[in-house]
Amino acid sequence: MTPTGDGERHRGQPDQKWVLIAFLWFAYVLNHADRQVVYTLFPALQREFGFSNTVLGLTGALFLWVYGLCSPLAGIAGDRWPQTKLVAWSLGLWSAFTVLSGFAVNGTMLLTCRALLGISESFFMPAAFGLMANAHGPSTRSRAVAIFTTSQIVGVAVGGSLSGFIAERHNWRVSFWILGGCGLLFAIPLYRFLCSVPPHFRGAGAGNAATLKSLASLFRIPSFRIVAIYISVATFGLYLVYSWLPAFLFDKFGIGLARAAFEASFYPQVGTAAGLLVGGWAADRFYARAHSARFWIVLIAFLAGGPCIYLVGAGSTLQATRLAAIAFGFFAGFISGNQAPSAFDVVPASQRASAVGAYNVTGASISGLAPFLGGMARSTIGIGKLMAYTSLLYLVTAGIVLYAILCHFERDHRTAAERSDRELQ
Repeated sequence: MTPTGDGERHRGQPDQKWVLIAFLWFAYVLNHADRQVVYTLFPALQREFGFSNTVLGLTGALFLWVYGLCSPLAGIAGDRWPQTKLVAWSLGLWSAFTVLSGFAVNGTMLLTCRALLGISESFFMPAAFGLMANAHGPSTRSRAVAIFTTSQIVGVAVGGSLSGFIAERHNWRVSFWILGGCGLLFAIPLYRFLCSVPPHFRGAGAGNAATLKSLASLFRIPSFRIVAIYISVATFGLYLVYSWLPAFLFDKFGIGLARAAFEASFYPQVGTAAGLLVGGWAADRFYARAHSARFWIVLIAFLAGGPCIYLVGAGSTLQATRLAAIAFGFFAGFISGNQAPSAFDVVPASQRASAVGAYNVTGASISGLAPFLGGMARSTIGIGKLMAYTSLLYLVTAGIVLYAILCHFERDHRTAAERSDRELQ
C-alpha cells in the first residue's frame, strides 16, 4: 500500500489554515524588513561610523552567521515546544532589538544589535514552517509556502525603500524605530490568534525528544543533504543581490541613494513574487504525477537563474540590469517557494522544524559570506565579477539536484512517508 504521509490529517478547517498564513505573512514582512533595512543604509553608516567596505559587509554577514549558528537549537526547540509561542516571542524580541539598533551610539553597538537580531529571528522560521506544514497537506503545501514567502519580497522592498527614503530626507535611525515599533504592536494580536488554532496545527511532534543527535541524523538522508546544499547556494546568490545591489547601482550608474534603494529593492522582488506563485502552483499541480516535482522545479530554477545573475552584474545600462534583476528574482522565487516543501518531502513529520533549523545553519553560514565577500570585491575585482562566479556555481548546483532526483529521491520520500504514517497512528 502506498504510504499516505500526513495528507489525511489536513482535511477540514480550510479558512483557519489560510488565516494562519495571513498572520505569519505579516510577521515575515517585518522579519525581512528589519534585517534588510541596514543594507540600504551602507553609505549613511559609512558617514556616521566611518565603516570600511569590509566592515559594511561584516554588518550583513554577522547577522547571517549568528542566525545560522542558532538555527539548530531553534529547530530542536520547534519540535520540542509549542511552535505558537516560539513564533510570537521571536517577533517580539527581534522587534525590540530593531528599535535598539536605532539608538546605536557607535559601530560596535550596531554590530551587537545585528547579532541579537540574528539570535531572535532564528527561532521564527523553524516554528513557522512547522505550523504551516501541520496545517497544509501535500496538495496545498507549496502554494501555502509560496504565498507566505511573498512576504519576504514585501519585507525587502519595504525595508530597503523606506530606509533609503528616510535616510535622504530625515535620519537613518528613524527606520529602525518605525519597523521595530510595528513588530512590537503586532506581536499581541499574533499571539492571541495562535492561541486559538486547532491542536494539530501546533505540531504532532511538539514535546518530542528532538535533540542535536536527532537533528544531525537528518544529514544521513541523501536527498536532504542536497536540499541543504542547494539552499546554501540559492541564499548566497540572494544575499549577494540583497546586500550589494543598492551600492552596485549607486557606484555603476551614479544614481542617488533613494533611487538605488528603490531599483534594488523593488524590481528583483517583482520577479520573485511572480516566481513564487508560478513555482508554487506548478509544484502542487504536478506533485500528484511525480512526487519529485518540487525538485524538478528547483532544477529548472538553477539552470535559468545562473545566466540571470551573471547579466545583473554585466548589464551595460540601468534598464538591462533591471530586466536581469527581474528575471533572476523570478527563478529565485521557484526555489524559495519550494525549499521547505522539498525538504518536508524527504523527512518525517516529527522533524520538520529540526529540518528547517538544519538547512538554515548551512544556508545562513554560507550565505553570510555573500555580504562579506561583496564588501571585499567592491574594492578589488568588483561586485559584477563576483556575480559572474556565482552564476557558474548555480549551474553546478543544477547538476547536483539532478543527481538527487535520479539516484536518491524516491527511496528517501518513501521512507519519510512511511515513518510519518507510523507517527500519526
